Amino acid sequence: MNRQALLWSLILVVLLLLLSTPLVMVAMSLAMIPVVYLFVRLDTKKFVVYYVLSLLALYAVTSMFGSGTLGTVAVVFSLGLLIPAIVMGVLYKKKSSARSVITGGTVAFLAQLLVFLLLLTLFGVQVTDEIRQFMRSSLETVPAELRELIPATMIDQIIDVMVQMLPLYLIGISVYYSVITHWLARKVLNRSGESIPGLRPAKEWMLPKSFVWYYLIALVLNLIFLEPDGSMIVMMLLNVMPILMAAFTVQAFAFFFFLADVKGWSKAVPVILVIVSAFLLLLLPGIIQLFTLLGLFDVAFPIRSRMKKS
Repeated sequence: MNRQALLWSLILVVLLLLLSTPLVMVAMSLAMIPVVYLFVRLDTKKFVVYYVLSLLALYAVTSMFGSGTLGTVAVVFSLGLLIPAIVMGVLYKKKSSARSVITGGTVAFLAQLLVFLLLLTLFGVQVTDEIRQFMRSSLETVPAELRELIPATMIDQIIDVMVQMLPLYLIGISVYYSVITHWLARKVLNRSGESIPGLRPAKEWMLPKSFVWYYLIALVLNLIFLEPDGSMIVMMLLNVMPILMAAFTVQAFAFFFFLADVKGWSKAVPVILVIVSAFLLLLLPGIIQLFTLLGLFDVAFPIRSRMKKS
């Protein structure tokens, strides 16, 4: 076990070092996995020892090459992922369901982000103003010909809307980290002798019927409050509607797997359908409405039971 612990400690150090390279997004996405592995496979005292030694080794390496600041940033980043990783590790040790693990990791990650934003605010950092400034700076990198096509007032409206959607971005980041970490950490832990439950097969996924009512209420309110006037209810709708639409889109993808199972199609068919659908969503974001409706009908009506009977 000590060799495995050393190996995963080394992997953690390497991933944190990669934060200063073009592979930064890959490193950030995978950085929680070694921590989860070490927490599940070691007792608490040994976990603390290996984790602290990993961060000390990281700082020592970066200092040797005159990049102590990089080491500090990497250590802070790793510490920022520690609580969600421990929450997921605790749930793994309790043999909780995959859904509980992902939910726990998401909530822990989101709570930590909110605390971080609160601390920034207490220290006098105006987060929304900083986001606006960042977006304006990003727009300056766009060719002037393209910038001239968009009126200045519209740019201001777009920036205001994006700032109001900050809660959605935070939730999205939290879900992303939890799903990626669970997906890969489960595979690694199972190969190490652990028995980590996975999600149910995609063909069995089904949202609660209450989501239908949430969507319908949000849709009606969205029709009433059309203008992005900065009010609380408009801000809520800007964040709630995309979440519900994404949930029903995933439900539509799950329906593809159910349909393939009922019809006896190859397992590759629903995978191809999901990949093609995801590609279309990137090219034509507006068609998410179609997938939302399909997912909505799948939840609201007994489509599956009728298909099984036929």
